Amino acid sequence: MNCKIGQQITIADDFVIESVFGGDKLQVKQDDKGFVDSRGMIHYISGQARGKIQKFEDIEAKGYDHENIAKMVFRRIKNEFGLSEYLEDYEISEKDFVNEIEDVLSNIL
Repeated sequence: MNCKIGQQITIADDFVIESVFGGDKLQVKQDDKGFVDSRGMIHYISGQARGKIQKFEDIEAKGYDHENIAKMVFRRIKNEFGLSEYLEDYEISEKDFVNEIEDVLSNIL
């Protein structure tokens, strides 16, 4: 399967993953979400496996999903630094802010 780096994916079928270090089993369910990194690994961002990383041999990451990367950068900055209040004070929409990040990424990557 070909994906772009930073692309958000939605899990199609339920399956179980097992921790490398303790044998803990986690249920990954249909419609759980993750994103693909530059090594073709999935970083789960929802569901029971949230925060876990899994390698799939059949995922090849080529190119970049600038829009989703920009959204991820925005969410992190917004959550870490309380960006919402700043944006409200200066009447800047979240969409415009994300578009600016995406524009920068498009020029760099």
